[in-house]
Amino acid sequence: MTRVIAVANQKGGVGKTITSLNVAACMARRGRRTLLVDLDPQGHCGVGLGIDTEPLKRTTYELLVDKGASVDDLAVKLPWPELATLSFVPANLRLALAERELSTRSTLGNLALATRLKDIRADYDEIILDCPPSLSKLTLNAFLASDMVLIPVAVGFFSIHGVRMLAETLRDIFEETGLDYDIRCLITRYRSGQTVSREVRRAADEMFGDYCFTSVIRETAEVEKSVGAQTPLCISAPRCHAALDYEALCDELIELSRGVTVELLGDEGDDAGKEGADGREGQKAV
Repeated sequence: MTRVIAVANQKGGVGKTITSLNVAACMARRGRRTLLVDLDPQGHCGVGLGIDTEPLKRTTYELLVDKGASVDDLAVKLPWPELATLSFVPANLRLALAERELSTRSTLGNLALATRLKDIRADYDEIILDCPPSLSKLTLNAFLASDMVLIPVAVGFFSIHGVRMLAETLRDIFEETGLDYDIRCLITRYRSGQTVSREVRRAADEMFGDYCFTSVIRETAEVEKSVGAQTPLCISAPRCHAALDYEALCDELIELSRGVTVELLGDEGDDAGKEGADGREGQKAV
């Protein structure tokens, strides 16, 4: 059964795009049929995969506004044989125009992506949506098309405050729609010997409980090197800490059951978070 995962955080610089493209690459390297869709007009997913997106005439914009455009038509070929099962739909600045067009469609504009993905779910095992760093019409489309929202949280003083705001927004959206969602938190740029890293992880555990991934993505120079090389970590540095962490994250994602909801910011969630934090003390990368 296909799962659609929206990778989202309204705060920039948290490793959102790096997580999107590396999870997609890891899944594809395992032979899973994977679709990566860039929903950010900045087009950073394409940049991270070595694609010059600016000249492209057919992108995610067409996926959202042109009912005649198919994923096969829009997908860009990637150069790595190991990732033969990965399809990628890129974005560029034209995607910003889609926000205005979707706004004219009332409620249906929020469901444009869900409608398009419904027709192709059977063709994929995983669909990864890289969202823009804002709570925009594009992000809302991703939320309403998804089974899971994965929130990367980079270690830093303001990280948890921003995630709390996003969690409250998600709760309001999901209560209004009446749909079930799996909302999970991923700690990125983690340093095991750093006090602030442990504090951010503890705070995330308290907020999300068992819905905070056991895997964390450790800070390593190879991440930036892979961005510079425009190559996923599983190809450029498969044995580095971050690459192994993304592999572990994929293990968790594959094992997770679908259709589970989480009560955010409530008493039950707080209790679960305390238990989760205690239960994970001393585990991987801590």
